[in-house]
Amino acid sequence: MKHFPRLTAVLILFALFALLAPACKNVEPKLDPGVTPPPAADTDAPSETPQPSEAPTEAPGGDATSQPAQSSVDALGNPILTADHFERYISFTNISVFEEGGETLVDCTVLNEYPELLLCAVTITFYNEGGDIIATGSLQMPDGSFLLALENGETPLYARILTDTVLTDKTFRLSFDPETGVNPG
Repeated sequence: MKHFPRLTAVLILFALFALLAPACKNVEPKLDPGVTPPPAADTDAPSETPQPSEAPTEAPGGDATSQPAQSSVDALGNPILTADHFERYISFTNISVFEEGGETLVDCTVLNEYPELLLCAVTITFYNEGGDIIATGSLQMPDGSFLLALENGETPLYARILTDTVLTDKTFRLSFDPETGVNPG
């Protein structure tokens, strides 16, 4: 009976590792612009030919600007059904985490496959082996701006991570700032 709590803790840690291990294999987000997410269950399906609406629809618990109108379309003719619609056009490649001159830096390339300028903000979050957040930073444009103004094509980005912890071997996640969103400029 003495070893029961220790055995339980080991089993719980093993189960957590088994659940998290597959998620750590690919830390590079890849969006497929050819896939359109289905409409939410509480919305009506769009008509065959989207028509402009009279006014923006109001999202439950929010204002009219937080959810795009169901019948609007983007510059490529794809219906805009969700607030995160434009995220599908952005992908990150060549992500490198390194230390130089006592600083932890991140370099990457972002690809905007949308034909127009997209505005967004991106956070990089680092996790320890237990899944706890140990450091965060924001990606910046070459001019130092945290508001990313992404023209069609590739743009180099960087981040300075303020930490005393070595992050070069840690798992990380890139995420769009929900308040800024991803929107045409």
